[in-house]
Amino acid sequence: MDDIKGRKDLLKMSGLKKGKILDIGVGNCGCMSLFLAKRGFEVTGIDPSTWAIHKSRREASRFKLRGSFKVMKARAENLPFQDNSFDAVFAYHSLHHIRDPKKAIEEMFRVCREGGLVVISDLHSGGRKEYDHEPDPTFIRKIGIWLQSRGRMIQKGRTDINMMFVCRKDSRK
Repeated sequence: MDDIKGRKDLLKMSGLKKGKILDIGVGNCGCMSLFLAKRGFEVTGIDPSTWAIHKSRREASRFKLRGSFKVMKARAENLPFQDNSFDAVFAYHSLHHIRDPKKAIEEMFRVCREGGLVVISDLHSGGRKEYDHEPDPTFIRKIGIWLQSRGRMIQKGRTDINMMFVCRKDSRK
C-alpha cells in the first residue's frame, strides 16, 4: 500500500515550500524523502538499517529529483547532526518502529532550527490494522503530549490511516 495521499496531506498541512529537511526512518523505499526531494527540498534521510539505506538509494536513482536526497545510517534517538541544522524534521510512519520515541522527538527538536517545524505522521488504530501492526491506543495521544511539551502545536490532522501533527519549535519551551 502506498500512502501518497497521506504524504500530500502532510506536506500541505505543514505549509512548507522549500528548505533543508531531515527525514527520520526512510524505510525500504525512502517514500517520504523522495516525495520531498521530487518537490525541490534538500532532504537528508536516516535509518538504522543498512538494507533500508541501500533500497532507498536504489529507489532514488530511478527518479529525476528537483531537490536533493542523501541518506545515512543513524538512529533517531541519537542524531549525528548539530543543533538547529534543519528547517523541518519529518517522521512519517516511523515513530512506532523506534525504541524510545520520546527521545527521538527530543532529538528532532534539537536538530530543528528555531521557528522550524517538527512534522509527524503515524498510524492511528485504523492505520495499524491496515498495515497489520499491533494496536496501541495510547501511542498517538503520547505523541501529541510529547510534541506539546517541546514546541507549539500548529495543526493536527487525520486521514483514513494517519494522525498528523505539525509543531513549531518555539525557543520559549
